[in-house]
Amino acid sequence: MYKVIPMDRPTAELISRWDFGSGYEFYNINEDPYVIETFLNGHYQTVMKDGVIFGFFCDGESARMHDDYEIDPDMIDIGFALNPSFIGQGYGRTLLELIFDYYADYHQFRLTVAVFNNRAIALYKKYGFVITDTFSEQIENEDVAFYIMLRNQSQDGCHLPSNDIQ
Repeated sequence: MYKVIPMDRPTAELISRWDFGSGYEFYNINEDPYVIETFLNGHYQTVMKDGVIFGFFCDGESARMHDDYEIDPDMIDIGFALNPSFIGQGYGRTLLELIFDYYADYHQFRLTVAVFNNRAIALYKKYGFVITDTFSEQIENEDVAFYIMLRNQSQDGCHLPSNDIQ
């Protein structure tokens, strides 16, 4: 069973130690105190699965990389991560479904993803996300390219029923 709860400090500290593995080190937080504090800003939710941290998600400004995004009251910006121990097992779909259910009142979803993250981009495309823009950010003295992707919640066949959500 999955349960969505507000992020708390002990959970934020545990997540900050996650290791996303070779090729995905970019997503490692490495116990950064600024990121831990950001996790506690009220826009982050933890997803628990049978007492284990399954993943987390955030919304609004916390999900945006910069301030140049168009704001639309029918659209929600989302950001999320799956616990690395669940990656590669098809659970990304489950986390997306939980997020869609949590924000069921919104008609459009927008997310930002690193261009190199092919496994995530493939999943998002399966759910009807389309690339609407690209940009680069200077991160630790390196240019990193990102896609902005958008999904219309009312798209037929893109929203599969979720199970065991509390």
